[in-house]
Amino acid sequence: MSMCRSRRRGLRDSSSGSSSSSPWPREALRRLAEDPVTFSKIILGFNPFPYQEKFLRDPGKRIIVCSGRQVGKSTAAAAKAIHFAATREESIILVVSATLRQSLLIFSKITGFVEGSLLRYSVEKMLRSEIAFKNGSRMIALPCGGGDTLRGYSADLIVLDEAAFMPERVIANVVFPMISATGGYCWMLSTPWDRDHIFYRIWCDETGKWSKYHWPSEFNPLISREFLVEQRELIGEERFMVEYEARFLDDRDSFFPMAMLRRCVEDYEPRLEENSVYGYDPGGRESLAAIVGVKYDQEIGKWRLTYWRAEKCGRYADFNALIYDLHRAAPMERIIVDETGLGGPIVEHLRELGLPVIGVKLTEKVKEELFGRLKLMIERREIILPNDPQLLNHLNCIQYERTRGGGFRFGRRNGTHDDLAYALALALYYRPRRGFLI
Repeated sequence: MSMCRSRRRGLRDSSSGSSSSSPWPREALRRLAEDPVTFSKIILGFNPFPYQEKFLRDPGKRIIVCSGRQVGKSTAAAAKAIHFAATREESIILVVSATLRQSLLIFSKITGFVEGSLLRYSVEKMLRSEIAFKNGSRMIALPCGGGDTLRGYSADLIVLDEAAFMPERVIANVVFPMISATGGYCWMLSTPWDRDHIFYRIWCDETGKWSKYHWPSEFNPLISREFLVEQRELIGEERFMVEYEARFLDDRDSFFPMAMLRRCVEDYEPRLEENSVYGYDPGGRESLAAIVGVKYDQEIGKWRLTYWRAEKCGRYADFNALIYDLHRAAPMERIIVDETGLGGPIVEHLRELGLPVIGVKLTEKVKEELFGRLKLMIERREIILPNDPQLLNHLNCIQYERTRGGGFRFGRRNGTHDDLAYALALALYYRPRRGFLI
């Protein structure tokens, strides 16, 4: 077992000495090298569930896992990748996600396994995003970005975590060429999203080139049925289907298709900023109260989200108090509020609190202007979106139909929430020092 030149004075050397003095019999080392499940249990202290064991033992070069939340796909992939590094000398393993934060999340599982096991004696160098082992193998965490961060690497294994949220052009034009010369392996893991993406097409491939695993969240015996029922009611039917049942969306009727949104997603940590412009959709009995802040970045010439939040709210005064606290922490340039229906008293309350509020009645004509402007900005990539599933869901669920007069009428798919989409559109309805856009 080559890693174990990792602990060169340990596991590997134990097989080269006399069998009577070795704490690791040759047969035990052979089993550890050949069986990732045994390796996971004995070396890493990870006891996989039966559905994870099948994945761990899969020798295929092309593996795709379509899973729900909290089903252990990243943990199983981390264990399998460590076994790969341990049993193949001088191998290069890249762990890639849409953002650096996501890459570091799965890489933290890898470093946790290594630091908590005998493999810590096998390490020559361990950084936040890289591990170098004594057998010459390296594991590196990278964001995919636009592909520039990946160029220059050749890999023996690439693990694509949340692959459905990565730009298709990066997967097709950068990732796969990186394993062409090495005859390398590729494992694609993700919760599903839309069908206009390479992850979905590979999932539907019938040639047998890819091993496929479908893991809905109910597979995890630690997740109770009561929890799943609660989540279905909390987040809505459609988002539940995607995030817990691991089912793909059909967003052909979406006003903001995921393929369009994905081009605006970047890896950054939003933070409260003074003089941001906010949009506020107070919601209602069945919908969420939502607020989104944006600010224009002069250096790059784009709008960037600085804050967002959406939640069920029994009393609008409570959410207004939250907004007031935001204003005290980072004074707002403006806050644009939907004053349709119950929005009127909410606007008055915010004015009483001293906020720079503007009320807008959301007629069908104004909705058309709001979403038309937002779509144009997204198409032109004039706005940067964070890689947040809730925000992207709220945008993607917006549906439309054409009216007899040639305009648009908007709605949303059943079982979804669109409140953050309205809040974002309201925020971008007003530009500081220029007044209303439309």
